[in-house]
Amino acid sequence: MSMKVFEYQLKKSIKRKTVAIKVHNKKVTVYAPQFVSNKHIQEWLFDKQVWVNAQLTKQHNIADSRQNPLKDKQILIFDSIVNIEFKQSTKSEVLNCNDSLLITHSSRVKNTSQKYQQLLEEYLKEQLTAYIEMRLAYFCAQMGEELPTSLKVAIYKRKWGSCNSKRELTFNLHLIGAPYHAIDYVIVHELAHLRHLNHSKAFWQHVEHFFPNYKASSTWLKKNSMSLQWVF
Repeated sequence: MSMKVFEYQLKKSIKRKTVAIKVHNKKVTVYAPQFVSNKHIQEWLFDKQVWVNAQLTKQHNIADSRQNPLKDKQILIFDSIVNIEFKQSTKSEVLNCNDSLLITHSSRVKNTSQKYQQLLEEYLKEQLTAYIEMRLAYFCAQMGEELPTSLKVAIYKRKWGSCNSKRELTFNLHLIGAPYHAIDYVIVHELAHLRHLNHSKAFWQHVEHFFPNYKASSTWLKKNSMSLQWVF
């Protein structure tokens, strides 16, 4: 009997105790303890191939709704479509002109697409950071919390935000395209972790106390996660 299965990426760790599999973005990743042999993993995957193939088929059938700013010349900012114009100029910058963006590059730029991406993401980061800073001040006052020790906004594949024991908060740049209520939910979610570094019942009660309609916002993010991403 052939033991050949689908293609996958294997990640082993000395800290992991069990074998696990994840199908995400049409890719299969297997997580396993360091001591588990590759033969054993192959045998385990052979038993799982029907389920994995079903997940891959399902993901292939999902339409790619990611944004393509360079091609479509528009992007979502706070749940509103903003038109973008790209052109060469004397300097590289982003200008907000009548609710649209003008992104220019100097003649010295060789890779214009890369430069446009850099400029656009820097602009989006500034906009989202400013909003989050404002809402952090508001919700910290409401929740009786000190401001976090640090705030970072970057692109992440599998999380909208995070919080650690050092009171450091991170947020996903892709939130820039979401409506305000969804961003506020993520902010309250992470601030709640300052008291509960888990997802216990007490944690969710704390979230609900300060953001009663959190389930609707959480559901919105799950349904629209792909459309908030972009490709260049």
